[in-house]
Amino acid sequence: MDKSLQQRLIGAVLLVALGVIFIPVLLDGSGYKSRQERSIEMPAAPEFPPVKEFKPKTKVPDLKTASAPTAPAKTETPISSAAPERPVKAFALQVSTVTVKDNAYALRDKLRKKGYSAYVETRTRNGKTSYRVRIGPELDMNRLEKMKKALSKEQGLDGFIVNHP
Repeated sequence: MDKSLQQRLIGAVLLVALGVIFIPVLLDGSGYKSRQERSIEMPAAPEFPPVKEFKPKTKVPDLKTASAPTAPAKTETPISSAAPERPVKAFALQVSTVTVKDNAYALRDKLRKKGYSAYVETRTRNGKTSYRVRIGPELDMNRLEKMKKALSKEQGLDGFIVNHP
């Protein structure tokens, strides 16, 4: 018989023999504990001392004998069901986005000296930090449009209007 065929047959016989021995051991269920067999012991409920009855120091007048002056019945005025108020929406003019913190704050200070309400917003995305220089917030978008045109002429900064968080 060929040697490689002989080795294959011996390997197959060994695998079958090991399977016959170990598969019944694994599948007999001896390692399985049923949930129904578990017993849970609950501690006994603690005993609380009886509650003492509270006696007020002053005597409360009986409601049947005490008479209080009654106020005339008020008529309820119906509340007008106006449209629900929308949340206030503000806008900002984003002038620049830079990755160097000092450059962002220098531009912010320059814009503040010119009279704009500038601020820097920090944002980290994918491990990289960027600094957004913005002007605002403003409720009137038209005012920001005018600022945008003025900044474009004066400073050469082209910005865009964004929603202010």
